Amino acid sequence: MARVRKVEWDSRIKLLATILSGGAALVSILSFVAGRRTAHASDSAAGLEVVEVTRIALSPLADTARSLGDTLHFATVAADAHGQVLHAASVHWTVDNPTIAHVDTAGQVVALAPGVTTVMVAIGGRTGRARVVVQPRMTELTIIGDSVIPIAEGTKLELRAMGADARGNWLDPVDAVWSGGDAEVALIDTAGTLQGVAPGLTTISVAAAGLSAERKILVTPVPASLTLTAGADQRAAARQKLPGAVAVQVVSRSGRPVPGVHVTFDPSASGGQVEPPYVTTDSLGVAATRWTLGPTAGRQRLAVEVAGIDSAMLVTAEADPTPGNTVIVARPDSLVAEVGTVIADAVAIQVTDTSGMVLADVPVTWTALDGGSFSQASARTDSVGMAQAHWQVGPKAGRQRARVQVGNPRTIPPVELSACATPGPATALRLVSGDEQRGVVSLTLARAVVVRALDSLGNGVGGVPIRFASHSGEIDSVVRTDSAGRAGARWTLGKMAGGVRAVARMEGTRDSVVTTATAKPGRARSIAFVAAPASGTAGKPLSKSVRMVVRDQFGNAVPNATVRFTVSGGSASPRSGVSDASGAVWTKWTLGTRAGSQVLTASVTAPAVKASHTVKASAPPAPKTPVSTKRRTAKK
Repeated sequence: MARVRKVEWDSRIKLLATILSGGAALVSILSFVAGRRTAHASDSAAGLEVVEVTRIALSPLADTARSLGDTLHFATVAADAHGQVLHAASVHWTVDNPTIAHVDTAGQVVALAPGVTTVMVAIGGRTGRARVVVQPRMTELTIIGDSVIPIAEGTKLELRAMGADARGNWLDPVDAVWSGGDAEVALIDTAGTLQGVAPGLTTISVAAAGLSAERKILVTPVPASLTLTAGADQRAAARQKLPGAVAVQVVSRSGRPVPGVHVTFDPSASGGQVEPPYVTTDSLGVAATRWTLGPTAGRQRLAVEVAGIDSAMLVTAEADPTPGNTVIVARPDSLVAEVGTVIADAVAIQVTDTSGMVLADVPVTWTALDGGSFSQASARTDSVGMAQAHWQVGPKAGRQRARVQVGNPRTIPPVELSACATPGPATALRLVSGDEQRGVVSLTLARAVVVRALDSLGNGVGGVPIRFASHSGEIDSVVRTDSAGRAGARWTLGKMAGGVRAVARMEGTRDSVVTTATAKPGRARSIAFVAAPASGTAGKPLSKSVRMVVRDQFGNAVPNATVRFTVSGGSASPRSGVSDASGAVWTKWTLGTRAGSQVLTASVTAPAVKASHTVKASAPPAPKTPVSTKRRTAKK
């Protein structure tokens, strides 16, 4: 009997499954349950015994929804211990996770969110379970945003991809893969973070679940910096228009020109004007304007601003004082300093206009013209129109000049300053002239001996006592240098011929100079015969030449004196001669044929000087008679 009931139970389950698979599950279940409930009620009314539910079966035991909102149909059959299908009076449906799916009283399950839940049915104290999987399948993938997504260069943007199932429900794609186009324009990482690199257009894409989507990316330039391309370092008179336009270029973060950017030129800080004040950059990112300076001399500034760039660019121009309306006064009037040193008081100028209003912030240029220099020099006038500098005079003593240029040298003449540079202490003595002279003994040299006292920079120092001294002759003793540092002395040579010297020394120091001279002998004043023979044979030359020395009045040998020779007998050869360096002159004297005293006279004509030397001439010996002659005489 039990076996028959089990077979009957299985047959009914199969019948129920066949009905569900045929598409009429809901109607069949409802009709079946309704019939069973009617029978059960009839039995109860007739006093029959109620049978206990011992088995519940759900069909299907598991099912999957592929889209949110899909409806899954579940059927249930209750049976008693004998396998008889029971008509349940009460059926209760639930899910363990109502966020995943919802079930109604008829066992229809509606998918709500991805996930897994359990559908449970309770009948007569018994429970049946089935597994429900909500696994949406994407049928569409898209990137959220416009058809062309803009991004500024140098910035980042988080992109998001979304999928949709067959019913159009949005799904978050898992394991989406992002890829980019031109890396020089934009980059995208695996998380979908987009970074603008440089202005341009490119395409990025995303792929997930076998689907893909793409978007155009437009990277727009971002003004990052301003560059002054024209109009730097201009100058003009106050209230005048600058000669050239002021032009700037707007450059992006990637260093590219940015066209179509609004640039504002603002000269209000200086009271000037620009035309036009607002300019849009051209295709090269350039904007230009013309600037008319304000009324105040000095530096004026033009502010250039671009939205998106934090700080303004300041363009500076020089407003020169108006020619003919500028007064420059130098102080002090008298400037004195030792050569190579700084003048004690700073040199200052004050600049005003003809009404006495000070001109501040006006450029000032200091130039030393005679080898000096300026230090700690004001490059511009201060708030009271003053500028000052420390002037170090050059190394040359005397008047030194400096030039101070205020404003534009083309329109405003410079101011010339002068200072007296005095020499420093004498440190050296130099011989100027009078060296290596030649003069006659006992006479004064033709030129004075001149020396110069110098400071460390080579300037002559006046008033320095110089002592002259010589071992031969006389020279002025102490002489003070003149304003040029010179001192001269006349030198009278001594009586001795030859080289002589004199010394000049600065008193109080060891520094000295030596000058030399050559003392020549004076005129011939005497002629002396030196070791001349005292005797000779008449008609014969003397045994040796006659040597004579010509001397001046001080006994110095006189060279180059022409001496003439005359003899009382015989002959002199040569008849004249010129004295050598030692004053000596020679002649060969052949005595006359007459025995007795013979005289040789030597004379110099200018001045007239004579000297004579006497030689005793003996008669020559008688000639010897030949032997043959004597024999002939004897025979006769």
